[in-house]
Amino acid sequence: MENHREFGRAVPVQITVLSGNHLRGSRTDSCLSFVRVEFNGCVLGDSQKLDVPVDKDVVYSFTCSFECSEGAHTLDDVAHKPVILTVFEILPKEKKQKEEKTTVLGQAVVDLLPLLRGQCSFSSTVLLHAVPGSPADVASTLDVMVHVPEPLLSDAQRSDSNVLMVTVETAYSVPDVWNPASTPPSHYIAALQMPVSKEQVLLFSNGVLKMGGEKEPVPRSKKWPLGSLLAPGAEVIQGLYIDAEPTDMDHGDLTDIEDKDFRADAECNQKRVSWDTARRCFIDAGGVACLSRRIAECRLWPVEIMKAIQTAPTKGGKTRQDEVQISFHGVVYMDLVPLLYPGVRRIHGVYRIYPFYESDLLNKVSEYQSHPHETNHASNQDQSLDLLTDVVFLQPDSQGKCAQTDSVSGLEPQLNTEGQMYADSRSYIIIEIAVEKPLAPKRPPEELNKMTNKCSQIASVAAQVLDQYQQLFGAAFLPGGRPLDPVLQEQRKNQLLGELNYSGKYFAFKEQMKYSVVRIVREKMLRTEAFSDPEQLQAFLSQLYVFLVDEMHATLNKVMPQKKKKNSPVLSCAQLKHFAREAELNTDYQLAAQYYQERSEPSHWCDYGAFHMLTADHLKAEECFQQALSIQQTHIPSLLMCGVLSEMNGRYEDAETFFERATCVEPNNVVAWALFGIFCQTQEKFIEAEMAFREANKQLNAVLQNESASRPEISSETQPGQKKEQNDESSETPAGNTEETGDRLMSFCSVTKTFHSYLIKPEVNAGLCWCPQMAQRALALELLSPDRGTISSYHLALAKLHLLRGEHDSAEASLKEALTDNFQNPDIWALWGHLHYEKGDYFHAQSCYERTLDSVLDASDTHSIYLRLGSIYLQKGEYEKAKPVFLRACKRSPSCLTWLRLGIACYRLEELTEAEEALTEANALNNRNPEVWGYLSLVCLRTGRKLEAEQSYKYALKMNLQEESLLEEIHELQSRVGFGNPSF
Repeated sequence: MENHREFGRAVPVQITVLSGNHLRGSRTDSCLSFVRVEFNGCVLGDSQKLDVPVDKDVVYSFTCSFECSEGAHTLDDVAHKPVILTVFEILPKEKKQKEEKTTVLGQAVVDLLPLLRGQCSFSSTVLLHAVPGSPADVASTLDVMVHVPEPLLSDAQRSDSNVLMVTVETAYSVPDVWNPASTPPSHYIAALQMPVSKEQVLLFSNGVLKMGGEKEPVPRSKKWPLGSLLAPGAEVIQGLYIDAEPTDMDHGDLTDIEDKDFRADAECNQKRVSWDTARRCFIDAGGVACLSRRIAECRLWPVEIMKAIQTAPTKGGKTRQDEVQISFHGVVYMDLVPLLYPGVRRIHGVYRIYPFYESDLLNKVSEYQSHPHETNHASNQDQSLDLLTDVVFLQPDSQGKCAQTDSVSGLEPQLNTEGQMYADSRSYIIIEIAVEKPLAPKRPPEELNKMTNKCSQIASVAAQVLDQYQQLFGAAFLPGGRPLDPVLQEQRKNQLLGELNYSGKYFAFKEQMKYSVVRIVREKMLRTEAFSDPEQLQAFLSQLYVFLVDEMHATLNKVMPQKKKKNSPVLSCAQLKHFAREAELNTDYQLAAQYYQERSEPSHWCDYGAFHMLTADHLKAEECFQQALSIQQTHIPSLLMCGVLSEMNGRYEDAETFFERATCVEPNNVVAWALFGIFCQTQEKFIEAEMAFREANKQLNAVLQNESASRPEISSETQPGQKKEQNDESSETPAGNTEETGDRLMSFCSVTKTFHSYLIKPEVNAGLCWCPQMAQRALALELLSPDRGTISSYHLALAKLHLLRGEHDSAEASLKEALTDNFQNPDIWALWGHLHYEKGDYFHAQSCYERTLDSVLDASDTHSIYLRLGSIYLQKGEYEKAKPVFLRACKRSPSCLTWLRLGIACYRLEELTEAEEALTEANALNNRNPEVWGYLSLVCLRTGRKLEAEQSYKYALKMNLQEESLLEEIHELQSRVGFGNPSF
């Protein structure tokens, strides 16, 4: 087949009815029957008449065809109209009967959609649905084969085209005055324009009015848009169903939590009109582009709802147009922009029905005409709609003008009284629009994974080379762990290189690493242009070679199995993180870095990267985030921070890849979607940004609902203090609740009203906060959100950002605004305390901290409050106040620092036994803290243990004790108790 075949070329579509199975007619012994084949309102032919015993299959072997072209039978007809097979029984002639009498046994339909998917032939066994009163067996079937000599579409055409399907399901809570038993009968109609291959009006005319009392069953089948032409059961489209939809997946209106009860009542107890009809549309490449453009331009897509009543026919038996009345003219406005979201193939929407006013419609939708007045689309109407075609689409008269009904005039009525009933009843309709292929393609996860795995390519190649080595030679060490002889090592290296070259793997590995090397040249070596000087080129290559060799060795050390260290760390990962952040809080960055380097886990590398963001070493930070990804390619915080840093450095394509990858790895991650939306907004990709923010809100609502459902009820007898104390005792792990989120980045982002729950904790210096543009954009969206709730959440977040960046005056201004809105918020008072503490105003800091701890509600972070308030008490010599504060800190989130300061307080209170116990706990958590050893030396001196005092003192000096006052106190006590000059 040639891929450049034009759409206009006619292709014959052959339909062969092979046989009928289990056919039963009015006679008990045999059945005389034939089958008629129809398509698109045309009879394609009748088979021969065959009289076959009832226990035998009827072999029709009848073939007929139609031509698929741009003429009578188009690709769109193939998409939405089935082949109709009607089986007739020929009854025996009665006396005086001139002609044979026939009756319909049943009908079957064949879906031709496989032809649009590239198939040239397919076979199908279809069920024969009996007409009312027919003796046909429920198991009667027809075997059918469909064949075309060449595909209807070339590969290129099939790739560029699409199939759109509109499903009108049910309208609920319809006006109460509607009556199923009304005379004359009413027709319930929904209609919309769709600019596909050519402008079309999609008409859904088979709505059935039902009384309330039970829900519509799910799943239930979708129906062909052919109305009364088919036998009961034959209208079903095989394989297409309407399933129950969770409300949080719906688009449109009435999707909030407060609408849930109303919808549940309406969908069970109120009147409704059911269509359950699906209309498929074939769209060529031009139609796809046109549809995408129109959706972007118009956004809102009107669907008109109406009721039609046929009055008595004229004497000739025909219905005149002025004898058809259209009433209850309503309209819904579907937002189709979500169809332009990358990767989206389906919108399932709940839409309020409003009274139709042409002025409203023109204001909302440009270039749109109301369907009852439409004159330009008569040629697109379904031939099967008969009466309703004349009702809804008025035919042009001889002058080319539109005739009018009595109920619809060319002038808009001043008041649409009937349409207003939709609004009064809160009527709504459920509609689904789907496409086979997304209008905006989304990069597949494997491609995103490949693009974000550039950090781990060296490790991957190294692992593959190691596998190849082990396949050839086995272990690289002799039994007992002895290394190989150097000569044997060289022989094996040469043999390995030969094998890699011979198999082609060497070239493959080189290609695999090429992108990583190019990126290193651009980002590490800052080289983007070619060299003109050969000497400069050679010098650069030498420098690059040294860098790559170092990287290779570092990677091999991680890939190669390592012997376990004898003194493996006893601290857990959570403890190390907690201690590192605590060191950051005290601006002891050297100690923080030491803790971060204790473990080689993705979360630790990510935290280490955030630490480098704090110290403004962005290059080192990015290396840490990439290192985390090389260990775990799906580590969400590292993906997000790589995206943030890529945007900061102007690598927007890389940034988009990282953000998109994060949303693919964790589709329910609120922050990933929020940051992706902020990024898209700055790149003026507004549709993608809208998608991301919508998804963020949806996932956030799900989180809040789960939290609300799982939150225990608090008895009115429970005192606030009791609840708070229980939280102090058991609500947090030793490393703090923030560890549960995986990293502090995950707790920062404020995009809408409830995003304040994701804001950064006061003691945490999130990497994101050191990306000022991204952080400020997030806070700006909080401020601009129309439902952002109290203004305090915004100002509190902004104050945190200013404080982390050392902008004290701006932080104070924001805190004043926050207090104006919410004077009782303990987080605001805690941040006031931090602000005063960092400015050296310990008096006011103490007041704010005490107010925070006295509050009925807990602050989101108390560890930093305990540390700083307790330190103020120690500085003022109020040891009896410091002790309980540090006791609570040790109980909630113990660390070397909390135990040390508890020990200091106990020592100053002459509680030497408790002091030693606390200092021992501190030493167990960090045996390299010189202050701990110093105070242990003091305790030992006070309790008369000279040897232990000397050992502790030596360790304090070895760990470089710098605190002069503590050294002097030790020396003085040594002299006073008679241990001589401390010269050890």
